[in-house]
Amino acid sequence: MVIRKYGLELREVEFEDIEMIRQHRNSEAIRNKMIYRKTITRKEQLEWFKEVKGLKHSYYLIYKNDIALGLINGRNIDHEKKTSEGGIFIWDKNSSYETSILASIILNDWNFFFNDFNLNYAQVLKSNQQAISYNKFMGYKLAKRKHENPDVIWMEQSKEDYVNFRKKFVKLKLLNIDISNQVGPDDLSIDEREVEYKKSFIAKLPEKQRQMYQTLLDNR
Repeated sequence: MVIRKYGLELREVEFEDIEMIRQHRNSEAIRNKMIYRKTITRKEQLEWFKEVKGLKHSYYLIYKNDIALGLINGRNIDHEKKTSEGGIFIWDKNSSYETSILASIILNDWNFFFNDFNLNYAQVLKSNQQAISYNKFMGYKLAKRKHENPDVIWMEQSKEDYVNFRKKFVKLKLLNIDISNQVGPDDLSIDEREVEYKKSFIAKLPEKQRQMYQTLLDNR
């Protein structure tokens, strides 16, 4: 699936993407900001891909002008509780904060307005003040629950938090792109090769999400 909005494309990760992702993820600049800092092997990356191509995870490459800039995800998704764990990293050195912000807005529109999620949450290293500040800017708050790792904190963003952030951000007009229009059905496309996989995928979803995905398949 591809979501096209605000000059970006969020393309669902495919097998042919995983080595490129591994190389960037293993770079010192990215790895040092992550909770898991070991070098990822090809075998480990393959196992990761097998896991994330399922009901509980959604990973997207962030593209602009056909150039991959980074990765954004919702993982550990619980469709019954309507929660998702967010994450993003940008490897393109020429990309500004605008890329991260727009990609996050696209995925949050997808999560909260299409999938009707109630909560996004994130695990962040206490030492990663850049990520903490970014999450707060996006409407995340420090969560009350304590992390089992003393060097990590939980942050969370409710649907109300996101809606409030979005309204304020639209009014501020900090970007040269109009984001007042939310991601809609016309911004999504599903490739022919994905149809059978998506059919098996949506059969396991709660009714509201199942109907939404079926409408996307019917209108592709």
